[in-house]
Amino acid sequence: MAARKIKSFISETEEAPVEPIEFELVKGETFEAYGEVSGAVTLEFIAATSGENSAETAKGLLAYLKASMDEANFKRFDAIIHSPDHKIKIEKLSEIVAYLIEERSSRPTVAS
Repeated sequence: MAARKIKSFISETEEAPVEPIEFELVKGETFEAYGEVSGAVTLEFIAATSGENSAETAKGLLAYLKASMDEANFKRFDAIIHSPDHKIKIEKLSEIVAYLIEERSSRPTVAS
């Protein structure tokens, strides 16, 4: 019996750290988002926002934002977007998600 070939998806080279993405939501409040997110996070976002169910789209946007930041950054971000003092609109949250996706997709990838 011939030996079965196994395809390895393990990277042979260590990837360089990706610079975080910084953005400002309200004056004086800047946030750091991860320079990249896992493929699973992106697929879940696409699945949640591809249909006509606005509730699923909203959940997808918030889940993507949460997965985009470490706990400390997201905690501050979440407090601001829920604050009656700032009244952050849905359109602004969508713009932030679009910006993060654009920044992540325009960064060079490491050749395998």
